[in-house]
Amino acid sequence: MIPNELRELFDEFLVEAREHLENLENKLLELEKDPDNPELLNAAFRSMHTLKGGAGFLGLTAIVETAHKAEDILGKLKEGKMKFSPETGDVLLKAVDFIKEALRFYEDGESVEPDPYLIEELKAILEGKKSEVKAEGSNAESSKEAALDKLLKKYNLHHLIGKPVEEILEELVLLPPSKRPQEIVDYIDKILSGEIVEEEDTSSILPILEEEATERMLEMIEKEITPEAQNNPPDTKKEVSQEGQTINTETKPQEQRKAPAKKEEEERVLRIDVQKIEDLMKLVGELVLDRNRLMRVVGEITQNMQPNKYTEELESVASSIDKIVGDLQLAVMKTRMQPVKRLFQKFTRVVRDLSKVVGKEVELIIIGEDTEMDKSILEKLEEPLVHIIRNALDHGIEPPEERKMLGKPPVGKIILKAYYQGDRVYIEIEDDGRGIDPQKVAQKALEKGLITKEQLEKMTEKEILQLVFIPGFSTKDQVSEISGRGVGMDAVMNTVLNFRGTIDIWSEKGKGTKISMAFPLTVGIIRSLLVSVSGRRFAIPIFLVTEIISAENVNIKRLSGKDVLILREKALPLINLYEMLKIPQSNVGYVIVCLIGNQRVAFTVEDLFGDEEIVVKPLGKIFGDLHGISGATITGDGKIVLILDIVELLKNKNLRM
Repeated sequence: MIPNELRELFDEFLVEAREHLENLENKLLELEKDPDNPELLNAAFRSMHTLKGGAGFLGLTAIVETAHKAEDILGKLKEGKMKFSPETGDVLLKAVDFIKEALRFYEDGESVEPDPYLIEELKAILEGKKSEVKAEGSNAESSKEAALDKLLKKYNLHHLIGKPVEEILEELVLLPPSKRPQEIVDYIDKILSGEIVEEEDTSSILPILEEEATERMLEMIEKEITPEAQNNPPDTKKEVSQEGQTINTETKPQEQRKAPAKKEEEERVLRIDVQKIEDLMKLVGELVLDRNRLMRVVGEITQNMQPNKYTEELESVASSIDKIVGDLQLAVMKTRMQPVKRLFQKFTRVVRDLSKVVGKEVELIIIGEDTEMDKSILEKLEEPLVHIIRNALDHGIEPPEERKMLGKPPVGKIILKAYYQGDRVYIEIEDDGRGIDPQKVAQKALEKGLITKEQLEKMTEKEILQLVFIPGFSTKDQVSEISGRGVGMDAVMNTVLNFRGTIDIWSEKGKGTKISMAFPLTVGIIRSLLVSVSGRRFAIPIFLVTEIISAENVNIKRLSGKDVLILREKALPLINLYEMLKIPQSNVGYVIVCLIGNQRVAFTVEDLFGDEEIVVKPLGKIFGDLHGISGATITGDGKIVLILDIVELLKNKNLRM
């Protein structure tokens, strides 16, 4: 428990500690590729030393004890008394994982005990001998008590280890449901019901232990990705060996030279509460709306009055305000922007650990990590990216033996790339695996009833590939712990659409697959196309619009009982906005073609009123969720205009997305 008088200091320590842990993990992963790099060793040592010091001041004993042992190991590595090995890296990463979980428990006001198994492994590394923890564990794994102990340790319930199962169950029942591990309750129920009786009988225990091992590895990976998984600390025991080789590192002068530069850099950084940025963004939004009204009024004045010195001065001032507001909007928007580096670097660990699970060798290549994105979008990209990377590892990258037979390097590659193009940010994930077989995709889609034979006959190869984004679709014949449930790519599509993004997929059988996602630079202020439907104005985000066609030039036909637009010999679904919005039908003046996700659709409108920069305003609780409306805005002429949610309209139309 953190005393109230230290809570403010703890909150500051929490921010810094997570930065140090992120740095530590990255440095340890880099050391696996370059174990003799003194700069990496020094950076890792400094981060662990700082963590130990801060935790000691606040009385976080579980972190102090773990960090102290890990710091001793890094100290020996830095001094050349030990050599970095994969086993050493595994144990140090487990220490980092434990500290991350401990911080979460401390943050929630809960107590944390040191992990005795982890401490023993760290001691074994320090003493340069094999850890006996693994051997003891393997003998104990044949007992129900050992399996229960592992579950208690997994959920950081060390104080219950060794107690009778009835007493453990009583204490668990007293916990609130959100804090009660159902997995432990279920296992104890099996013991008490007699389903698990003899200690020597491993037939009931081994499947559970095997499932635990896989789940624990995935939890260790996903706790970096999903907040829900971060309450389950990993527990994987490995045999640890230490070689007595030494390396020479003369780095102290370098440390001293770099320290001043680091201090100067820290002094330039000011941490600001996110809510203050949000409030500032709202004020800028209001300013943008008034700027739009001012520019419209000035335009009308100059059109209706003879030019004179007053109108010229008014135009000059209005033009200056227009520029200043635009620059201010850009500056405030940049405060919400964050580099994708911190997100991308997490996937180094993800790929490393998942590769071990699936028994493949994979290298992650990161490009464009300095590209910046809106914070709100960046935070929601973690889960979609892990789905795609999982698919690449499980479906795409072949095992080393198969790659050799195909003439490929045994180590597969996954490229994670970010870059700007116009006013959009692109995120691409590419692998050099087996690719996606369009015929297999089509066959699976038919078997699952996701499409009909008639629809399939009219589809291009690219459209067939896009079927992987349909809910429930999977080409995997058997569900694995990694993928195959048919929910991952659907979640990816939903996230992209929620942020008004687009997604596309390319694949070549035997060569690999690339998935590209594009997102707007900001989510609060957007440029929109103003249209009218039966005399009522609506706004459509302009980046969705690909073409605008006059009604007299369109070719509309009826196929399978539905209206379609024939555009360059291609049939596009045609949506009747009058019908969708349940308003009276009026003349159709234009047909607008939009790209929604990865599909082009068309819909009819009465008239166009040009484009304008708008601020998205929520409708509030009074109106609730209006079908097909994402918000409202005030245009330059002072009118309230509703913003159409084209994605929602199409979902309710039951069109294939």
